[in-house]
Formats: sequence, structure tokens, C-alpha cells
Amino acid sequence: MQWLNLHTHHPVGSTDVLEIESLYFGQEITHRSGFRSVGLHPWYLERLDLAAAEQWLRQQAALPGTLAIGEAGLDKVTQTPWPAQLDAFGVCLRVAADTGKPLLIHCVKAYGEIVQILNHPGGVARRPRTVVFHGFDKHPQTAQMVLHAGCHLSFGAALFREDGHAAEALRQTPAERFFLETDVQKIDIKAVYARAAEIRDVPVSVVQEQVWENFEQYISSAF
Repeated sequence: MQWLNLHTHHPVGSTDVLEIESLYFGQEITHRSGFRSVGLHPWYLERLDLAAAEQWLRQQAALPGTLAIGEAGLDKVTQTPWPAQLDAFGVCLRVAADTGKPLLIHCVKAYGEIVQILNHPGGVARRPRTVVFHGFDKHPQTAQMVLHAGCHLSFGAALFREDGHAAEALRQTPAERFFLETDVQKIDIKAVYARAAEIRDVPVSVVQEQVWENFEQYISSAF
């Protein structure tokens, strides 16, 4: 059984860690990891050719190492116009639904809006089977709203903040509904597992086994 890093921008190539590298349209593709997620990040949509972006996304989604679609989502802090964010998010939803791949969500101050879209996807034939909000660091009440909508949560460096909400949110999240990640932080994913085990008051091996079981059920089962 390996360790899983669900979402990273800095894969380190550890032989015992399955790292899912996050790539977005317009980024120079390096494929430093053997596995990736591909998305239309709301930060990088300036002068986006939506048709070309969707074509790229579908081409990337068809590659053997692409395990998920994303980051995709909505961000009320970025300067990207809201309509452009909605259009790009809609494309990612469609591709994830069409390909059966999990969707990794980037969300800043838009949890209610994203949950509403997921519950009523409009032109999308169906919502993706697995939806994960990555880098979760919000209040447990927000976590419960997301979980009630049938989504999963992925936790990372925010677990180390003593004044944050992530630790309590993880403590209240059902075992089968969470993942762990490093995102943009250059930290050891095993340290994140150790912190998660401390928060949940279980051995690290239990967390490792549970996250891998969740990966097999909700991520790799799409293939």
C-alpha cells in the first residue's frame, strides 16, 4: 500500500507516494509525476478560448495518467470576471461527467454557489460521481454543508494552523470522505498524514489505509 498525495504542484518523485500533479490549461506541461489532474483554474482564464480549452481538457483527460479533472471552481477573490469563471467551471463539469473522472474543486468564498451548481448542473447531463473540495480550511459548518451535498474534502497544510478551522473540520469528517494533499506547499506528505492521525487520534497507519481505501473506491475506480 502506497501513500497518496491527492493534489500537488510540486511532485517529489518518492517511489512510495502516488502523487497527483495539478496542471491547468495554458501552463507549460512537464508531467513531473506519472499521474495528474487537469483543469481550467479560475486564476488563469484571461483571454481564454473556451473551445480550445475544452478540446485540450478532453485530450488530456483521455491520457492514461490523468486521474481527475481540476482544479476547477469559483473564486470570489481573484480578478477573473465571474461569468468567465462560470463558463470554465461548466466546461470542467461537463468533461468530468462525460469521462466519469472525479472533479477536484478550487473554492474561495463560493461554497454555496458551487454546491447549488452541483445540485442543479443545468446543461450538464449529470454531475460527476466524485467531487472533492481540495485544500479545505473552513469552518466545520461549511464542511458539513459540502459533505451533505455528497462531496469529499481534502486537507493539507491548514491542519498545522492552531488558529484555523481545518483540524476540527477533519475531526468531524467521516473516515470514508477525506483525502490528504500538499497543494503548493513544499512539505512532506507523510507529515500531513502524521498531523491528520494526531487530530483524529488514530495511528498513522490507520489514516494511510483509509485514504488509500478512499482512493481505490472514489478515484481509481473511475478507470
